[in-house]
Amino acid sequence: MEETLFLKREEVKDINNYDFPALKKALKMKQEDVIVEVKRSTLKGRGGAGFPTGLKWELAFKEAADKKYLICNGDEGEPGTFKDRYLLEESPLKVLEGILIAAYAIGADEGYIYIRGEYAKPIRVFSRVIEEAREKGILGENIFGSGFNFDLYLVKGAGAYVCGDETSLINSIEGKRGRSRIKPPYPVEKGLFDKPTVVNNVETLASAAEIINQGADRYLSLGTEKSRGTKLVCLSGDIRNPGIYELEFGQATLREIIDDFGGGLKNGSGLKFVVPGGISTSILLEDELDIPYTYEDLDAAGSSLGSGAVIVVGEDHDLIDLMLNVSRFFMDETCGTCFPCREGNRQIYHMLKWKKNGFTAKERQLIKDIGKTIHLAARCGLGQTSLNFISSVLDKFEDELMVRGDINVEG
Repeated sequence: MEETLFLKREEVKDINNYDFPALKKALKMKQEDVIVEVKRSTLKGRGGAGFPTGLKWELAFKEAADKKYLICNGDEGEPGTFKDRYLLEESPLKVLEGILIAAYAIGADEGYIYIRGEYAKPIRVFSRVIEEAREKGILGENIFGSGFNFDLYLVKGAGAYVCGDETSLINSIEGKRGRSRIKPPYPVEKGLFDKPTVVNNVETLASAAEIINQGADRYLSLGTEKSRGTKLVCLSGDIRNPGIYELEFGQATLREIIDDFGGGLKNGSGLKFVVPGGISTSILLEDELDIPYTYEDLDAAGSSLGSGAVIVVGEDHDLIDLMLNVSRFFMDETCGTCFPCREGNRQIYHMLKWKKNGFTAKERQLIKDIGKTIHLAARCGLGQTSLNFISSVLDKFEDELMVRGDINVEG
C-alpha cells in the first residue's frame, strides 16, 4: 500500500527532530477555517462510532462557555484492537499535534489524554512527551508565539471496558465511577466538569493532524465517496502475519487483507469466520469476505467496521466456547447502570454455560429477545452492541448449534 498517512519512515518520537508542521499551519488559520478543513475531509471518528469529527468540533466551537476541554481517548479496551497503542508508542508527537490542533479549533485551553492502565509503555512514552513539550513551550502559554494557551494531563485508566464510552471516560476523569451518562446533554454541550468537551480517539486526532498538514484535498483523493482516507487495521487471530496495516479504504477486500497482508491462515486451518471490527460487531462467513473494506460495504453486509479489529477465526475452534468467552467478557465489563444490560448479559452467559448439546428454538429466541432488549435499553454504545457477536454466530451457524429437528423458529 503506497498511500499512507501514518506508517512512514519518519521520526515522530524525538521532539528535537519534529517541527509540528500541521500545528504551525493551523495556528496561522482561523479556528473556523481549521474546522472547515476537517469537515471538508469527511473524517469519521476512528474509535468505532464513526461520528463526523469536524461536526463534533463545530458544535463545541459554537458553545458559549468560559472553559472548554479536549480529551484524547486512548482507553482502547475493545478486544483485538491495538492501533492506538501503536500510535502512542511510535508516533506520540503526531498524536500530540492532533490534540493541540483540536484544542485550538474548539477554543480549549486544557485537556486530558486517557490511556488504559495496562498500556505501560504508551503511558511512559506519552508522559515523557508531555514533560518535554512543556519544557520546550509546545504546551503551556503562547504556543509558537500564537497567543494560544493549552496544557495537557495524562490519566491512567483502571481497566474498565465501559470507559471507552466518552461519558463514562469523563466520569472517570472526574474521579467518579466509570458509568455512562444519559444523553442529552451531549459532552459538546455539558461534558467534563459540566463544560463543553470534545472527546476524540487517538487515531482520529492523528488523522486530523495529517489532514491539516497535507490538506483536505489530499485526504479526499484517497478511499471511496463514503469512506475517505486510510484506516489502521488490527489484524489478529489464526493468521500467519498478525499486526497493524494501514489500508486505503476500498482498495482491498476483506479476503485480500487476510490473505495478502495476513499471509492466510496458519497451520493449514480452514476459515470458520471473521470478526471485522472487534467483538462488538457481527461475524462474516468465508463467502461474505469478497467485499471492499469500507464503512458502507461492511454495513451492507450486516456488520460494521467498528474499531478496525479484524479477527480471523479458524475452523478448529468450538463455537460455544467462543460465545461463552465473549459473553463472559461483556458480563464482567458491564458498568451495571442499565438493568437489562447488566442482567441480560449475565443470563445469556449462564445459558451458554450449560448448552454444550445445542439450543432449542425457544432458547435461541430467548437469547435474541434479550439481545434486542439490551440494544434498546442500554444508554451507551458498548451495551447496545454487546450481543452482536453471539447473535450473529447463532444465526449463521444454525445447523451446527441448534438441536436437530428444532431449527425453524418464528420471529
